[in-house]
Amino acid sequence: MRKFKFVLILAVISFLTISIYTLFIRSVDESEFIVETVQGDPKQPAVRSVQAAIFDQGLKKIDYNVRLDGRVQKTTGNMITDFFDSPFDEENAPDNFRRFMRSDFVSTLEQEGISYAIGTPDNNKWELQYWEDGKQRVVKKTFPAPAEARKLGEAGINPYKKIGNSLYVTVYDFQTEVGTLLYKIDLKNDTIKKINLPVTTKGEVSLLGIHDETVVYYTTESIEGSDATEEKLYSSNGTKSQRLKGLKSFSSGQAELSADGSKLIIVEREMNDFNWTVYDLASKKSEKHKLDIPLVTDEFGLDEFTELKDGMIYTANRTGSGVINILVIDALSERVIYEGNIKDKLKRTETTLNELVFN
Repeated sequence: MRKFKFVLILAVISFLTISIYTLFIRSVDESEFIVETVQGDPKQPAVRSVQAAIFDQGLKKIDYNVRLDGRVQKTTGNMITDFFDSPFDEENAPDNFRRFMRSDFVSTLEQEGISYAIGTPDNNKWELQYWEDGKQRVVKKTFPAPAEARKLGEAGINPYKKIGNSLYVTVYDFQTEVGTLLYKIDLKNDTIKKINLPVTTKGEVSLLGIHDETVVYYTTESIEGSDATEEKLYSSNGTKSQRLKGLKSFSSGQAELSADGSKLIIVEREMNDFNWTVYDLASKKSEKHKLDIPLVTDEFGLDEFTELKDGMIYTANRTGSGVINILVIDALSERVIYEGNIKDKLKRTETTLNELVFN
């Protein structure tokens, strides 16, 4: 009997030792990713620039960039750099650009691998710096502040979006709350032009899309005598604005104008619900779209990503152990132009999806 107990205890200890050793080996091992194309061509223009940024939280702290054509790049961090790095730092950016980004009066925008930082140390000039990831040169520009902006008190400048050679920025006065001003900075000719928003408010003005001189935005105003607010949607051509009605939800999702500027696309994503709306600016009619996509495997909605970009909806979701499903959807036609699965052969639980990167 004693011999049986000894053998049983030895077996349990051996099992635990092997399990712990296996877990340790898996935590220090490196994932091996493959990309399985379900439909579509990963080399088509809307897909070929997409990368899944995957982070390994194991002992090695590895960042993986997995392209949909199967190429994998990886970088390894360490505890010392992780401890001292600021979450606001741009990786590999020159020190002077990092210092400028951390200034109190500066706001930033990251778009297509380029980081833009703009601010105004006083009301007389604007300072703009931008840096492309992987390059050493930082572009620096200083502009005389526009006449309207010089009259403001404590003004904040926020870069909204770069379209072509133009960087659109909004300016808001925190002291007098005179309303939001919109400007277009021509990065090629170094000029600033004010974009008129005929209908504004002393409350918040939020941009939804820009196409040439067409700007779609909404205002948020407090309702007198209550704590509630009212949102109103407008379209402006720079001379006059028209109220857009019939769209119930426009402030809770990602939005942009279609390539021809005639339709507003709004994407709303919740854990178990994925839908988008296409709103025609001329007819003021909307079309609802819904797509069943693979669900994440945990109740917290981890490892999911959705991005609306150039009329395409990009989604990434963990659908199983070591599997991330990628979808690229044409928002106007509802057509899935690409679907693929990124698979980790080792099915390691230490790897998590950070985002999709567009280069």
